[in-house]
Amino acid sequence: MAKRSPGLEPPKSIIRKTIHSLGKVPEKKYYMHWVLWHWGDIVGEFIARHAEPQGIRKDVLYLYCYNAALRNELQMMMPQIVQQVNNYAGQQMITGIVFCRRWEKPDSEGIDEIRLAHQAKEEDLGRERRKVSLTDEEMQQAAAIGTQVEDQELGEKVRSLYRKHLQMQKLRRQQDWHPCAECGSLCPPERKLCPICASRQREKLNEAIRQVLRDIPWAHCKEVQEYVPACTPKLLNDQRSAMVQQLAREVDVSDTESIKARNLVMLYRCLPPEQLTEEEIKRSLYRLRFNLHRPRDYKAPKRYSVIPLGRKGTKDRRQT
Repeated sequence: MAKRSPGLEPPKSIIRKTIHSLGKVPEKKYYMHWVLWHWGDIVGEFIARHAEPQGIRKDVLYLYCYNAALRNELQMMMPQIVQQVNNYAGQQMITGIVFCRRWEKPDSEGIDEIRLAHQAKEEDLGRERRKVSLTDEEMQQAAAIGTQVEDQELGEKVRSLYRKHLQMQKLRRQQDWHPCAECGSLCPPERKLCPICASRQREKLNEAIRQVLRDIPWAHCKEVQEYVPACTPKLLNDQRSAMVQQLAREVDVSDTESIKARNLVMLYRCLPPEQLTEEEIKRSLYRLRFNLHRPRDYKAPKRYSVIPLGRKGTKDRRQT
């Protein structure tokens, strides 16, 4: 008789096995919907509120982001977001991100609900701005801008942009926007910092977490929180994953004795130095072999020459 697992199998496991049995194409389509539906869990509440997924086509994720400053930040964070999406999907779902306009028909049924919260606020934003009237003093300020520019058409465009800026500032004050705690620019009522200052604060937090991992590569979340109280398991996992990839590029695939190789294993496996055995180093480096530096003449070893086959093989080798 075939072996059976004791107890009831969880529904999550049954669903994954069923989807896998349908074939590669339906499985990838399922996980594509899974990623888009759980977009907020992948990138966080703030990014999900301002960057809306439109769909995935030919391994490219298309995003709509109306905030130019945040678009620039996301452009710099693209490798990290791609990695987070692929990790959440459990496979290579996307290879890049492209910013686009909002699609009339999304490429997935699962993201219609994600966009509902944004449509009411952003649909009539331009119309509401045009209703805001400027004072005579503000109009004079706008008229004084660009007077020294020789190109009259360019000067008029600059003045028009400044008038729109003043109208938008007034509209945001009417919507209870308040000055940023850091730079003083207006930010939404539910936020203390503007997107740029919030990004800088996140980067400082990430750098503090990375510094702890450089000193204590095996640290868990509770240990990191002693030095960085704002650290969360998700932030720690993201920074650990990024540091593992960065350090793996500097370690040779056959190197098992250098300090970098040992630090890589401690960082990857969360192992303290006293638990860092030769077998653990070999196992970990074998799992990371595709991320390590490999010479041209490198030939990958067979799996069971590095990882013993089953418990019996491990026990027999220990006895000998």
